[in-house]
Amino acid sequence: MKCVIYISVLLLGVTLISGCESLLEPTPRGQIALDQLLTTEEGLITAVNGVYQPLHTLYEGNVSRLTDMASDDGWTWRKETEPDIFIVDQTFNVSQSVWTDLYTGITRANTVLSRMDGVSEFSDAAVREAIEGQAKFMRAFYYFNLVRFFGGVPLILQEIKTRSDAEQARATIEEVYVQIKSDLDDASRLLPDSYPGNTGMEVGRPTSYAAHALRSLVHLELEEWTEAAAAAQTVISNTSLGLLPNYAANFNGSQENGHTSLFEVQYGGVTAATTTAISNFFAPPDLQGGASILPSDDNLEGKGGSLSSGNGLVQAFEPGDTRRDIVLKNYGLANFIDPSKPDGSLYFVNKFYNTNDPVGLSTWNFPLIRYGEMLLVRAEALNEIDYIADGEAFNLLNTIRLNAGLSARTVAELPDQEAFREALRKERRIELCFEAKRFHDLNRWGILRDRVQVQMDYLGLDFPTQKTIEHPITGKEYYLYPIPSIEFVNNAQLGEQNPGY
Repeated sequence: MKCVIYISVLLLGVTLISGCESLLEPTPRGQIALDQLLTTEEGLITAVNGVYQPLHTLYEGNVSRLTDMASDDGWTWRKETEPDIFIVDQTFNVSQSVWTDLYTGITRANTVLSRMDGVSEFSDAAVREAIEGQAKFMRAFYYFNLVRFFGGVPLILQEIKTRSDAEQARATIEEVYVQIKSDLDDASRLLPDSYPGNTGMEVGRPTSYAAHALRSLVHLELEEWTEAAAAAQTVISNTSLGLLPNYAANFNGSQENGHTSLFEVQYGGVTAATTTAISNFFAPPDLQGGASILPSDDNLEGKGGSLSSGNGLVQAFEPGDTRRDIVLKNYGLANFIDPSKPDGSLYFVNKFYNTNDPVGLSTWNFPLIRYGEMLLVRAEALNEIDYIADGEAFNLLNTIRLNAGLSARTVAELPDQEAFREALRKERRIELCFEAKRFHDLNRWGILRDRVQVQMDYLGLDFPTQKTIEHPITGKEYYLYPIPSIEFVNNAQLGEQNPGY
């Protein structure tokens, strides 16, 4: 069942709660209309719908550029190589757009939360709690992305009404995570387990299980293994959730907001504002503007002008893995990277390729958190707590593998914690590839430099270690993107730039 929270209210929400052209010019357009809108339950529902809108632009290419392209999974043959070869600077338009979209979502969530007490009547207490829970869930989601990309960022928690409300110094990484956890605690308590489908309570909004799932990812990022395992188990224990036997159904629009999904970007309209260009973003180059990111392939031998080879994703699939033909396709096309090789020797990302809708207007939702990831989260956390031969972690890992047509891993193959760790990491790579996960995984594991340097060696480049920090919570080497330079112009209180820029 496709969620309909954007239809008919999206443009209203964007107009009334877009706020300002930048955080430092915070006088909202349509202020009178905004004050009138946010005095009723209906108005708050419209406003909370607008909190989701930045997801549309974030996940139709920009986040993929900063994650999938900046990992060992993807590369680009085009001119936009900045994230791929790690030469992003402070003026890079993609990271600026991501920053802006994330803060747009945060400021909209803050507006909803700040105005809730001004609404005297709600049709049902559950509706009020759901509105508050959604706003806090989304604020946590947006800050989780900000802190992983940029490190410590301004922690804005109130509606922006004056310039000084927006001019805040960077909080520490630790402070941002304290707020994320607080918001998710509230969200897990306030959000319903499921939605009945009436106005403001449509299927597709985040549930309490989505809040626990996001909480498990936060704990995983911080190596809080016991908490990560427990949060994931809360989700796994929900008997209405499970894996789809057909891996493709997670992405092709046939099972949206179904029993395998915890949170998705909701598309499905008929205009560009409510559809996604992600199909065209990954599509073969015979379509207009397609194939911005290709899967890494060792058979390319470093050709293509970017990090095309080394730790190739094409080679990572095991024989018999049913996910391979869903993720990868050559479409029988000519190999424009290496014309000396035959047609059909160049692979593309097929995972989101939509031929049902017009080119560039895919209506398929984009998955953000899936049930399968929860199995892998708990398996990873349990192994880090204590390796147990043939224990629960094995069962969780093998559930994913058996669903993909592969054999179960045995103790003979994975005799110790390190062997299981590597197998788990490989399984996460395959199961979640091109879902904007791999970069964050490599970064939190502290192995981003090692994995990418293998690819950089083909071009005689060195990974920019000067752009990394020691993560203050995990102690791992951690790469940060630069704070966009315009933010230092707009905000005199912001503080220092990330190292190396």
